[in-house]
Amino acid sequence: MDRQQLQDRRRFYEDHLTKVILPYWLPKTDTAQGGFFTCYEPTGEKLVSKEKYVWSQGRCTWMYARLAQGDMVELSPELRERCRDLAAMGARFLLEHCILPDGSCAFRLSPDNEPMELYPGSGYAVSTFADCFVIMGLAAAGELLGEPGYVNKALALFRRAAEEWRQGRFRTAPDVLPAGWRSHAPAMILVNTGEELAQALRTLGREEEASEADKVILEAMEDISDHFISPQGIVHECLDENNGLLETIYGRHINPGHTNESMWFLLRSGRRLGRPDVVEKAVKTIRRTSALAWDEEQGGMMYYLDREGGAPRGTFFEAEKALAEAAVRDWSNKLWWPHTETMYANLLCYARTGEEDFWETYQRYHEYTFRTFPNPNKAVGEWIQLRSRDGSPNLGQIGGRLPVKDPYHITRNLMLLIELLKEMEKSA
Repeated sequence: MDRQQLQDRRRFYEDHLTKVILPYWLPKTDTAQGGFFTCYEPTGEKLVSKEKYVWSQGRCTWMYARLAQGDMVELSPELRERCRDLAAMGARFLLEHCILPDGSCAFRLSPDNEPMELYPGSGYAVSTFADCFVIMGLAAAGELLGEPGYVNKALALFRRAAEEWRQGRFRTAPDVLPAGWRSHAPAMILVNTGEELAQALRTLGREEEASEADKVILEAMEDISDHFISPQGIVHECLDENNGLLETIYGRHINPGHTNESMWFLLRSGRRLGRPDVVEKAVKTIRRTSALAWDEEQGGMMYYLDREGGAPRGTFFEAEKALAEAAVRDWSNKLWWPHTETMYANLLCYARTGEEDFWETYQRYHEYTFRTFPNPNKAVGEWIQLRSRDGSPNLGQIGGRLPVKDPYHITRNLMLLIELLKEMEKSA
């Protein structure tokens, strides 16, 4: 690709972010109670609930903080200031409403910001994933605003989350695995969360604490690399407690979009922390998974697959029934986020290796994504994020997904693609 082609693609993403995505989300703020509204039906036309999932509150805060920083995306001064104000509001909201007295984070809040149980008797703090997104939001906002108190709270939450993971107590709602199973997702999110926190700590001149975060990143990367990545370049989402393979439907399933997201985490962190062995595995896995998951009949990426390809298969037992049934029901649906993660993962591999097949795969996913997901109703904007196998809108709720419309994956990957294309233009 020459410099002009790279520049044209970068400008396409910049236009899409600033003219399609952000105009939809900027007004979606609770000016009365604080926080962000994300419970919209899939077309984006109707707010269906004013409840607030803490997961999304942390993500929105992170998103606006990174947009306001100015080193990833060129925004007008007015838009940058608006993002800064929303990041500051989001950080205050996280501190005031999302962190429980025991230091964990609530998963779900009522419209007036009171903690709610996920289901009767569950308690409020059912997901360490929510804690991790609060960490990312506070770290990015603290870095942006020069607020060490925000970063201090993020560090305390991170230490707690890392210890839960080490002791096998990482809370995984909304997808709770059968007893004795290990999930790839906790190690994966700790890599990403640790990167965000380490960056904020280093910006504030706190190298020793940033190195502490790096140690957790390395530990989590090694767990994924040593146990969850197969020699064939497949990431097993679940293993037994001894890191052995499982033979039930959900035990055998893979999530290709999740794989590629995890692998670009490993590619970036492994490169920064001097682990070429991890980088090599991540590159191989992105190549293998992107090919395996491509729908040759209809285009796009399958949501779930059996680890050998094709529809999830096997039998299941009662403890995994809901997860297994959702995997079988939804496996061929097309969701927005696996596609944006796969676009970035393959472009990153191309930029780092120069191997043309990664560019071709990136192009294939780019063309399908922008042909399929953007909302044809320009008056509403954003994307219809759920699609059936043939690409038609799917207005149901997909298993394994919160009942929200969340801007995180679209915005983050557009930002990352813009940043990477800028880098590639300089060396073209």
